[in-house]
Amino acid sequence: MEVEVLDALDDLRYAGELNDAAALNKLVDGNEAGAKSLVYTQLVAWLTGELKVLLQLEELVNAISTPDDHASFCMEVSAFLKEMGCPHTTLSTGTATDRLSSKAGRLLLLHYLVHELMAARMTHTHSPQQGVKVQMTESDEAKDLKLLLVTLGFPKPPTNITAQQLFQKAQIKLLEVKKKISPMQVGTPLFTDTLTDKQWCMIQAMQKEMQSEYTMRRQMMIKRLDLTIQSFQWSDQAKRRENDLTFEYRKRRDRMIAEPAVSLGTLLAAREDLAVLEKTSNASVRKNTASAINKVLIGRVPDRGGRPNEHAPPPPEMPSWMQRQPGQQGPGQGRGG
Repeated sequence: MEVEVLDALDDLRYAGELNDAAALNKLVDGNEAGAKSLVYTQLVAWLTGELKVLLQLEELVNAISTPDDHASFCMEVSAFLKEMGCPHTTLSTGTATDRLSSKAGRLLLLHYLVHELMAARMTHTHSPQQGVKVQMTESDEAKDLKLLLVTLGFPKPPTNITAQQLFQKAQIKLLEVKKKISPMQVGTPLFTDTLTDKQWCMIQAMQKEMQSEYTMRRQMMIKRLDLTIQSFQWSDQAKRRENDLTFEYRKRRDRMIAEPAVSLGTLLAAREDLAVLEKTSNASVRKNTASAINKVLIGRVPDRGGRPNEHAPPPPEMPSWMQRQPGQQGPGQGRGG
């Protein structure tokens, strides 16, 4: 099987760190091989990435950055094989980590993926072409401008109009529309200053720095979520339903985006009501954050008392108005010897 995998990788023009049978054996044999090997996971990520493009799949497998990420890698491989309809029971049953715990399982995964990729490439090459279609990509700014013009009821602008003329006409139309509606509907802008080009460049640099910072925070929170879900899979009951848990989790996990969708346009569109901070206990906030699990985790408990204001203070050792008598002996006095 090793020779077949190497020959197939050579035919597929794989450019990774894999030259001979000894190198392949190092990737699949040993405690630090398989899902804990960076080179092995890079190979699997490349094969699955090619299959995703050719077969138009949804699942994606990412290579690990540290050996501690092997559990997440196994979960992604399990979801990918499920979408592929893998016929090998060794790779589709049991816990996700156990499927790639042996040399045979690791080799079988590579053998299955390389041959599926070869078949997908041949099918794609010999399939009838629908003709070359040139698809123009539209930038986010162009989409926003198009939406603005459609909302304002602008006809299609002529091809010879300049960007400055287009924005001037849009501004005039916006002012006309603004006069016809109530100020409460639009609100007051939160940012109303006029800045120079240099100041805008400084704000953009600050925005990029904050974008990077909050992207890192989101990545950390998503990683903590991944580890929390993995911790629930250690129990015997969870292992029996690992496939269901993986499917339901990945369905929600794929919608989580690490990079915030905040730009300078968000600053310009912000209104004054954004500066109003409501308490987390406010009813309008709680309707979005309340969950049925709160009643389970923080249920009613019996009142065990213990409040200081409900207990009488201890009696004083000596009244404040009484002085010590001269003949009284203190502790340890009057002993013989």
